[in-house]
Amino acid sequence: MNNLSVAEVAVILSYLATLSQLEAVVPTASDNLDSDAAASWKHNRSEVSDRLRLLDEWRRRLCGFLGVPAGDGLDTVGVSWIV
Repeated sequence: MNNLSVAEVAVILSYLATLSQLEAVVPTASDNLDSDAAASWKHNRSEVSDRLRLLDEWRRRLCGFLGVPAGDGLDTVGVSWIV
């Protein structure tokens, strides 16, 4: 980490900002789990898992950018875009 260029630090800060936003909305995604349909609106039953999957994808991308293994919680088997 001490040897990163200014440009690399900027990329990492961008990833961290995105991750922070994605992580912040996961808990509130469960606010509407009690509704399955209302008028013409229908709740996405997989919203929480979709948001978690998106968060994990961005976490894997950051790990790939840093060149470190994703770890036990982020299995990268079968993920082709990891650099």
